[in-house]
Amino acid sequence: MNRVNKSAALYATPFSKDYWKDAAAELRDTRMLVFAALMIALRVALKSLGIPIAADLKINIAFFVNAFGAMVFGPVVAIVAAAISDTLGCLLFPSGAYFFPFIFIEIAGSLIFALFLYRTRVTATRVILSRFCIDFFVNIVMNTPIMWVYYKMVLGKSYTIFQLPRIIKNLALFPLESVLLILFLTVMIPIAYRFHLVYDKGESLRFQKRQIVLLATLFVIGAACVGGYYVYNYNTKNHASSLAPAEIAAMNAALTGDGQAQGLLEEGQIVTVNKVYKKLRGDTTVEFTVYQTSPETDQAAVSGYLEKNAKEDATLTKTGSGSAVLVLDSAEDVTGMTVKPVE
Repeated sequence: MNRVNKSAALYATPFSKDYWKDAAAELRDTRMLVFAALMIALRVALKSLGIPIAADLKINIAFFVNAFGAMVFGPVVAIVAAAISDTLGCLLFPSGAYFFPFIFIEIAGSLIFALFLYRTRVTATRVILSRFCIDFFVNIVMNTPIMWVYYKMVLGKSYTIFQLPRIIKNLALFPLESVLLILFLTVMIPIAYRFHLVYDKGESLRFQKRQIVLLATLFVIGAACVGGYYVYNYNTKNHASSLAPAEIAAMNAALTGDGQAQGLLEEGQIVTVNKVYKKLRGDTTVEFTVYQTSPETDQAAVSGYLEKNAKEDATLTKTGSGSAVLVLDSAEDVTGMTVKPVE
C-alpha cells in the first residue's frame, strides 16, 4: 500500500504554505484515501439518523463522522469527500429533487472542521468555534440564499428568508453539539493517534470553565445577530401578502373612508392596499392604489382586494396611488394620507 512520507508537524493556524502542502499530500496517500472512503460510507449511511432531543429536534449523527474525518485527512481531501458523500447521499437516499448548489453546504461544513482541527493541537475551544461557524455561518447564513434559489427554481414556490424555527434550532443545538463533539473526539483522538492517523494525542482537549464562558458568549452573539436581523427584516419587508383577508378588508375600508372624509377620493373610488410596512415598535406605513369602481363591480369582493388582485378585475380603473400611516398598527386610525392622481 502506497504511503507518502509526511512530516508530523502541527500548525497553529491553516495560514501556512507547509500546512497546505501536507493537506495536499493526503491525496497521494493510499491509506488515507481508504480511510476517507470509509468516512464517506459512514456519512452516507448515518445521514438520516439522529439523536432525538425534543419534538422535531434532533442531532444528526453524521456530523461526528464529518468532524473526525476532516480532522484526520485535512481540508483538501475533505472537500472531495464532502462532494462525493453529498452526491451519493442524493442518489442512494433521495429526499427530493437534486439541486447542485446544496453540495456547497456539505463542502463548507467539512472544510471548516478541517481548518480548525487538522494538523493542530486540538482543544475544546477549537471544537466549539468550528461548530459555531458551521451552525451560524453555514446552516443559517449560507444555507438561506441557496434554499431561496432552490424554492424559486425547482419548486416554483416562495421561500421565507427568515425562518425563525430553523434558526432557533441551530442556535439551541449549538452548545449541546459542541459538548458532545468534544466528548466524542476525546475518545477518538487517542485511538487515531495510535494508528498514526493524527499527530496530536488529544491531551489539550479538556473542557474547562473558560469553554463554558465561550459557549455562552457565542450563543449570546448568535442570538443577538439573529434578533437584530429579525427586527430589521420585520421593519423593512412588505407584510401585505401575509395579512389575513379580514385585516386587508379592514385596512381598505379605513383608508377608503378616511380618503372620502378628507375629500381625497371622488364618488365611487376605493382604495386597495399595495404594500404594508410594519414596525415592531411604532406605526404601520401603507402604500395603496386608488381605483374607480363601475356598476358591474362586486363591492363585497373588492373590499378584500390587494392591489395585485385589483389589477385583474376588469370592472376597476386605476386612478391614483398614495400612502398613509395607520397609527399604532390600527386600521381604524389613519393619518398623513396623500393621494397622487395617475398621470
